[in-house]
Amino acid sequence: MEPQTRKEAREAREQAAEAARERDRQRVAVERDYAREQEASRAEAKGKQRIDQEAYHKVSALKAKLNWAIGIVVVMLIIVALVLFFV
Repeated sequence: MEPQTRKEAREAREQAAEAARERDRQRVAVERDYAREQEASRAEAKGKQRIDQEAYHKVSALKAKLNWAIGIVVVMLIIVALVLFFV
């Protein structure tokens, strides 16, 4: 329905503009909250990734030590077998 007077038309435009500003405020608030949540989840994921990398390096070092230990045991078993065979 068309506004009857200029005053009513101006009031309708002002109400529409105010409603648009309010929607804008709500949208910006929601976007800020979303950005904060995303930042928090990124920081948490980065922390987990760092922990995973530390664990990976520790496991790699442990694997290397275990490989050396197995190699040394195999060499010692061969030496013992040779000593028993030749003595």
